[in-house]
Amino acid sequence: MTPLMEMGPATIGGSLAEQQASVSAARRLVARIGRDNVIRILTFIGLMLLWEGLSRVVRRIIFTSPARALDAFTEMVRDGSLLEAWQETLFVLVTALTIASILGVTLGILLGRYRTVSDLFEPELNAVFMTPRIALLPIITLWLGFGDPAKILVVFLFSFFDIFFTVRNGVRTIDAEYVEVSRAYCVSERTMLLKVVLPASIPFVITGLRLGLLHGMVGVVLAGFFLENNGIGGLVFEFAANFKVPFLFASLLTVMLVGVTMNQSLRWLERRVAPWRAEAML
Repeated sequence: MTPLMEMGPATIGGSLAEQQASVSAARRLVARIGRDNVIRILTFIGLMLLWEGLSRVVRRIIFTSPARALDAFTEMVRDGSLLEAWQETLFVLVTALTIASILGVTLGILLGRYRTVSDLFEPELNAVFMTPRIALLPIITLWLGFGDPAKILVVFLFSFFDIFFTVRNGVRTIDAEYVEVSRAYCVSERTMLLKVVLPASIPFVITGLRLGLLHGMVGVVLAGFFLENNGIGGLVFEFAANFKVPFLFASLLTVMLVGVTMNQSLRWLERRVAPWRAEAML
């Protein structure tokens, strides 16, 4: 190794210049990608390394590696079983979330805005909300059987109350100054509802939809477990029962991917319809 005293100023200066150039290039790369995205990428890489390390010390019968899970995913895509399962699941999920969103937002606004309507319907809604949804499965299967209608009702019950309560509480917390100013100008109730209450409740609607999606995903997977064993829930149940661990992990990863994709879509929608709310969350 060359002693430091034998290194000329040009050599030292060149090394420092190369280091500074490397640091500058790294900073430019981070700035271009974005600091948050860099953190996400590094976190993902770290999790993959941790997963690979655990797969080398945990028995294969209860764990698997990323490579084997990827191979299982490729095989399910090739034979069409994964696509078929998600087609059935998304039909149930989208149908139930659509019904839950319409009813949840409508009732949330009405019960949040009008005390009389709240006194009439809120005790019954609270009673159903306090009942564990799993406990309702026997009567749901008795009424609707084990097919898609029963699954849609299960997912609806899992997602409706998050949407309803979020919107209702949001409407009740709308700044009273807006309402008082509207009344001072003799604004009609219909105009106040359309021009004041609805725009102010948009962020709460988006938040409610995101919470409803979260619990709706739980409901649709559980419906596949306990009702007709199809869809992604049935696929997960089948792989777990037969100890097909790579296929089980691959199926669960698709559940995570679909959930994250739908959640990010709702966040994009929030930035479009309520940019002031999205900026506040940054």
